[in-house]
Amino acid sequence: MSRGSGTDRRRPRASHALAVLASVAVVAAVRGSTMATLVGLVGAGAVLAGLVRRSEPSVVAGGAALFAATVLAATGPASAERVLLGGFGAVIAADLGTFGLGIDRDADPAVATTRVELLHAVGSGVVAVLTAGVGYALFETVPSGGSLGVVALLLGGVVLAWLLRE
Repeated sequence: MSRGSGTDRRRPRASHALAVLASVAVVAAVRGSTMATLVGLVGAGAVLAGLVRRSEPSVVAGGAALFAATVLAATGPASAERVLLGGFGAVIAADLGTFGLGIDRDADPAVATTRVELLHAVGSGVVAVLTAGVGYALFETVPSGGSLGVVALLLGGVVLAWLLRE
């Protein structure tokens, strides 16, 4: 039976909720800087709008804005821990959001996908924690006062994004 209106009646996915939660975590992590907070709010809004509209480019752009907010926060008063949380939260928000949209595209709406989504989220979290550990170790070994440690942390976010896309 066709609805005829052409609207997409797919249900929200666990991945969508986790992507929004990761976006909120990034905004919380960068809140010490006004500009970073504003960019983070724009990024979180783009992730949410992309999930609602089922637009993968919007989710990816939102993740990029969240990552940019973290870079802004890193140039200011943010601690290494906040930079880690923000950077990896941004990557995870984009990863989980696009994963959920991929399931929407590939699976019938009646198919139960919660276990697969949660398994993917756990895998993404494990990769993030391992990458964060290496990034934090690099940060701690760099002499204080330099920006090389922050660059190492942010490079870890890029590596994480690459690992999650494989």
